[in-house]
Amino acid sequence: MINRYAVNITKSIEWNIADNISALITGARGSGKSFLLLSLIAMLATLPQKQNDLLGTSMMPTQIFAIDLKNSDVARLKMLLPSNRVAHTKSDALNILERFVGFMKQRLEFIQNETPFGSTAKSLGMPAFYLIIDEWSATSAVFNDAITKEDKVQKFKWFNLMHELMMLNRQALFGVIIATQQATVTNSGLSTAIQEEVGLKVHMGNATSEAYRLTFGNDLKIPNKYLDVGEGKLWLEGHNLDWTTPFAAPYIDTDNFWKYSSTSSGKSER
Repeated sequence: MINRYAVNITKSIEWNIADNISALITGARGSGKSFLLLSLIAMLATLPQKQNDLLGTSMMPTQIFAIDLKNSDVARLKMLLPSNRVAHTKSDALNILERFVGFMKQRLEFIQNETPFGSTAKSLGMPAFYLIIDEWSATSAVFNDAITKEDKVQKFKWFNLMHELMMLNRQALFGVIIATQQATVTNSGLSTAIQEEVGLKVHMGNATSEAYRLTFGNDLKIPNKYLDVGEGKLWLEGHNLDWTTPFAAPYIDTDNFWKYSSTSSGKSER
């Protein structure tokens, strides 16, 4: 029986988003981080997946929202998604986060008041919602640069909403994928509280032991293996116990990405 919420990162590594809803992807420029991010977006947008195929059936498409303040690859999703789904400015980023959290609260209220006791979005077969935040460090820096009173209000709203989202998102199937070069509180503003709520952690490309530790923590064993572009190491809660697994990211034809993704960008927001 097909798992409606399974994303096959490789033939042997299945990411069940209903169990581990959020993900962190780190890696230096040129490591393949963006390629992995685009492949995950394609798979999520066309759930449930077909066996041994990047794309799925699109019978239960994930609703995608995106924030890319560097206005790079992820920002181009605005050509595919409904209006007000993609942000590349500070004010739009905050508006999208507020809408995203608002939709999550509406779903949680519906589940609590209108469905049998113990129901979840997973048990009800609801589609997932995902917020993609590319270059988290740049986004965090924009909000941390608070000089005026309005800036400080926006900073408080941004980080407060992010923590609220990470605390409540699993039951509602509202996931977050954060991409950044380094997972540090100092350099990227990625708090420990947010990192602890992430069930999938990936570091793309070769890195120093310190960079790996920033992504995976101090308790995991990290194999000493040379990695090429598009390869990385990952930890998935429930799949790995105390080690990271080397893997190669799914191949994605970027020349045709925008073409085949345009048929799988779900329109419904219910």
